[in-house]
Amino acid sequence: MTPAKRKLLVAVGVIVVIVAAGTLLFRQIPEAVSAPLFVLVVIIEVVIAPIPGGAVGYLGAARFGFWTAWPLLYIGNVIGTTLVFFLARRLGAPIFEEMVSDKTRDRYNDKLKNHPFLLWLAYTVPVVPVDVLSVLAGLSNISARRFFLTAFTGYLIYTAIVAYVGSSLAQFIGVTETLSILGSVILLGLIVWIWKENRKD
Repeated sequence: MTPAKRKLLVAVGVIVVIVAAGTLLFRQIPEAVSAPLFVLVVIIEVVIAPIPGGAVGYLGAARFGFWTAWPLLYIGNVIGTTLVFFLARRLGAPIFEEMVSDKTRDRYNDKLKNHPFLLWLAYTVPVVPVDVLSVLAGLSNISARRFFLTAFTGYLIYTAIVAYVGSSLAQFIGVTETLSILGSVILLGLIVWIWKENRKD
């Protein structure tokens, strides 16, 4: 995939995420529609969109509450991570060469194979950008079974933390204010990504 095609794919993903995330703001839309839409947003964010995943998760938690957002977040992250892993493994480095440099791949390859607890911890605490780790895992020699066991068990805690923080924040300062703050974070993430892409050119 050429850089131009990849940027077009990312741009389409960003547009879909923005439109879908904006739709989530309208509480009159029934959950039968907005819940699957949120799962789709999470999947797209994990696979191609340069958007802070935590902010998207917090937005959904503010909209749906903890007990609904938690399983939705988990399902979206599991599906997205599975897609990323197999895309990286089957299509190889060319499609992801702009996302992960050779230097980064070499540095993390040994850690992915020989430090399973650190890998699990990364998928447990919402601090590390795990989308990149999923790409690295797909490009590494780690077995799919081992990776999925590590990531999917870690996601149980990861998504619970995100759902709890997002729903608690909405209760503390209000849903509208929370969504405004998270929307600003997402916008800032997009601006940073566009700035970095322009610097590459």
